[in-house]
Amino acid sequence: MKKINARWTAYSIWLYMLSGLVSRGFNLNILFVHDAFPAQFTHLFRHLLKDGSHRLMVACRKGSVAKVPCKQFVYDVFGTAKSEKWGLGTSAHAYELGLNLAKQVAGLAGSKHQPDIILSHASTGASFYLKDIFPNARFVSLFEWYYQQPKLVKDSEIQLSKFIKKAHEASMKNLPIEREFALADAAYVPTGFQKSQFPPHMSAHMEQIHDGIDTDLYSPDAGATFTVGEHSFKPGGELITYAARGMEHTRGFPQFMKAVSSVLKARPNAHVVIAAADRVCYGNRAEPGLKKWATETLNYDPARVHFVGLLPEPEFVKMLQVSSLHVYLSIPFVLSWSMLNAMSVGARVLAADNAPVREVISDGENGYLVGFDNVRDIAERMTGLLREQPQDAQTGALRRAARQTILDRYDLRNSLKKQLKLIGVSG
Repeated sequence: MKKINARWTAYSIWLYMLSGLVSRGFNLNILFVHDAFPAQFTHLFRHLLKDGSHRLMVACRKGSVAKVPCKQFVYDVFGTAKSEKWGLGTSAHAYELGLNLAKQVAGLAGSKHQPDIILSHASTGASFYLKDIFPNARFVSLFEWYYQQPKLVKDSEIQLSKFIKKAHEASMKNLPIEREFALADAAYVPTGFQKSQFPPHMSAHMEQIHDGIDTDLYSPDAGATFTVGEHSFKPGGELITYAARGMEHTRGFPQFMKAVSSVLKARPNAHVVIAAADRVCYGNRAEPGLKKWATETLNYDPARVHFVGLLPEPEFVKMLQVSSLHVYLSIPFVLSWSMLNAMSVGARVLAADNAPVREVISDGENGYLVGFDNVRDIAERMTGLLREQPQDAQTGALRRAARQTILDRYDLRNSLKKQLKLIGVSG
């Protein structure tokens, strides 16, 4: 992630210099709030920075700070909430996080810098008090996830205790999200599946606007070359790719690696590239990533499995452009950009057969679907698709259909138009 942030920062500074913001007046003051800025706001922030018509400000959480060429506020949780037993699942956590940011931005109230627009990622509570401080600002929230209540399956004292704890955690995590919805002037959510997780009284008032895929950057290139050590890969070979923020259960890393062990035995010329950090991003972050488990437990040829970490974006694009088969395994959750990026370059994608994926992929038309937990089926589908690639006349049509899906439904230009209209900014 540090590589990605460094690249993004350099690009932003270049745009800042290009736009000549220092010598120009501003139409609107816009405050972005995100625990891990820029994240979903990357494209919108870049667009507004390049435009140069507005004063931009950023608020982000300590520990996830990307340097940006504008006023920046850094907030965090202090005091008793930091040591609460259930962490995010406490109201104190949300209150104190919001209070810490409120104290920092309160000085903007009544000044020439006070926000006209606040664009917030509804999450852990940072925006809890912003509408109180800036009542006249247009408050727009991006909603990503609503935590579902557990089901009580057994009537026993132990099960009841676990149920109560999980129900409490879900409710407390949803508290700042529900508070933000009550305050928001407008709300949006990236996908239909994510929207379906919210209660009807919330989802009915949310627009569906995806973050957007840069289809100019993520485009097919028959002449692409991706190099790992002494290996250079080009389109047409047997290269399996996998990408995720972390090597974890949520994104099906164990199933993928178990399947890879079988595939490499059946396809002696195949290689695997894993673009992921050895960490847990979704779930218990105190747990280690699963790379050590894979390397010590599974039987595969290490010379043909390449762990490359989080790649700089130009290299990541090349990896997808030369991929013979990109594998995306995930529980029903927030849909990863990596799957859409792979489709945008025209890669063949084998993905978990669940609701968020089926929103995008139709099996055999613009990609392939497989059961998330069925390692044997995953391995057989991977092996078969590699074997059929050179002779399969439908491969070209499927690749074109994959890219067309992204162009039609997730193209960045269309997403930006919708986002700008929602927040109240022209052009």
